[in-house]
Amino acid sequence: MLYLRHLEWSSKACNVWLLGGSKMAVVSPDYFVSKIIGTVGDDGYIKSRESSLLEFKESFNLGSMDEYAKTMAAFANNRGGIIIFGVKDNPRIPIGIRKEKFDNIKQEKVTGYLIEHFSPEIEWDIGITEVDGKYFGYISVLEAHNKPIICKKNNGDLKSGEIYYRYRGQSRKIEFSELRKIIDEIRENEKKLWMKHIEKIAQIGPKNIAFIDLMRGNIETQKLDGNKFIIDKNLLNDLKEKVKFVEEGKFSEKEGLPTLKLIGEVQASDSVIIPNLDLNKDYPYIQKQLAEELGIRPYDVQLLIWKYGLKNDKKYSISVETSQSAKVYKYTKYAYEFLKEVLENNIDNKSFLKQLSKEYQDSKKYRNII
Repeated sequence: MLYLRHLEWSSKACNVWLLGGSKMAVVSPDYFVSKIIGTVGDDGYIKSRESSLLEFKESFNLGSMDEYAKTMAAFANNRGGIIIFGVKDNPRIPIGIRKEKFDNIKQEKVTGYLIEHFSPEIEWDIGITEVDGKYFGYISVLEAHNKPIICKKNNGDLKSGEIYYRYRGQSRKIEFSELRKIIDEIRENEKKLWMKHIEKIAQIGPKNIAFIDLMRGNIETQKLDGNKFIIDKNLLNDLKEKVKFVEEGKFSEKEGLPTLKLIGEVQASDSVIIPNLDLNKDYPYIQKQLAEELGIRPYDVQLLIWKYGLKNDKKYSISVETSQSAKVYKYTKYAYEFLKEVLENNIDNKSFLKQLSKEYQDSKKYRNII
């Protein structure tokens, strides 16, 4: 029997860590939900019980959004978790849900509700999977990077200023011991970060260090006349949200964090930094070449690019006009490494890609309808 251990980011992907006996496995939420729903006893009841990482709901109703949001915040403040819709409570009978109704849930509305009621942001995803001819929806929630997630607005079950935590089968106001643990983790992480900064300064040398102020856009260094220069506001905002600096020629995907390298000559102006990109060197792959490197079909690469939105992120791709009416996308080594990791972390790539194809075709049908 498989047990949910925790949820975490792997680059852009949400993965589920499973513990089966003494073995660990990383699978997609779809696979996990299918295994949970498909594992029933002779009495027809689901064997898995609600836990600190798992919750069952009979159906999804926007009128109960405060209840779902409370559970999502509680999951985020612990180790993440999954809410599965389509399971009747006491006893746990898999009855399924109406697919078309769950498909019509507007993710932007749910995200807007969470942003309105909680801070920092809750990272989550939504999906639906079929088991034995029935459909089951799910909301997967990731463990928060910046704990605690705090409620900031009263609404139904939600009370401003409260912190929710997931206990065994319960989402409720956090108790002292768990809150103390979160505070201790924050202090320990800050201590480790300071030690990394100090070690890096010692390695490079104090005279060779530059400091970047992400609030004001200043970079201060003894190497420049006047000791400082200014970063363009748009680039600065991008830096705050997406990137961290590393040594030139040394990149890291540790903890899924993107990195930044300024390529080519950097020309200074009053407020703008302009890097020059080499399309052949920095974006060496087209879709067909990615398929050859990964050992899959070009169509499968197209599915993965669509699923993870790689065309919308310059870290992974850039569009190149080949004529007045045509363009082609070129991809970076980070796109290749990311897709390789996704495939390696899936137990059954054939089933995974088949499910992606179905989702892709369904999305095209939906776009044609609207």
